[in-house]
Amino acid sequence: MTTIIGSVPYLNARPLVNWFYTEAGAGSGIEVIERPPSELAVMLETGEIDAALVSSFASFQHPEYVHVPGISISGQDEIRSVRAFAKIPFSMIHSCAMDTSSLTSVAMLTILLAEMYDVFPQRINHKPDLQAMLSAADAALLIGDPGMLADGDGLQVLDLGEAWRKKFRLPFVYALWLGKKERITDDLVTALQTAKEYGKTKYRELADEEAIRLGVTSDVCFSYFTDVMDYDLEDEHLEALSLFHRKCREYTLLPSN
Repeated sequence: MTTIIGSVPYLNARPLVNWFYTEAGAGSGIEVIERPPSELAVMLETGEIDAALVSSFASFQHPEYVHVPGISISGQDEIRSVRAFAKIPFSMIHSCAMDTSSLTSVAMLTILLAEMYDVFPQRINHKPDLQAMLSAADAALLIGDPGMLADGDGLQVLDLGEAWRKKFRLPFVYALWLGKKERITDDLVTALQTAKEYGKTKYRELADEEAIRLGVTSDVCFSYFTDVMDYDLEDEHLEALSLFHRKCREYTLLPSN
């Protein structure tokens, strides 16, 4: 029986799944599908897929899920691909158009705006189109490739990873491999860890491929893999997850029960 896993369709996930498209990976019996993280979360909940690289927020919503050890999509500081843009100073905004592809990033921005600027703007769900978002609201949140490629010229720009590091002195864990305990088998864990280690040896090749897709230079993608992304999940990452969970509860972003 084929195991189906879901990955986000963004640059940051490529090193974690590229192995599955090789001859060795294809023989693992694991099929990868790509969807935005919010869609993957639903597919995971309904059992359509066995595991998914989904927003860390989903682990708070579903404590019955387990995570694959040692793997995450994290950032130690500036993240480049999770950014907020505003027409006016963030301390003055009253509304924010949210790219709801990632519930984690929405929660993260809500916490940062409250902690750094003491503002609690109205949240407006919106497709990821910066110009349209800023026509509908004072500020906008973009994630993934749209967040990295958006032009912030003339706007206030907040890199959420950089802001989180400055405020809390911790990295931030954006996504994890999650699934129901009975479907995160030892074979699947081994395959995902193998894929991670393989991907870390292929940054240059992946950068060359993704540069064509995104219309940027290979060096931009390579720098993103090597200078920005953190694919580990160690004690400091777990501490960061615990802090994020507490802050989500503090700002009533999760059910109280």
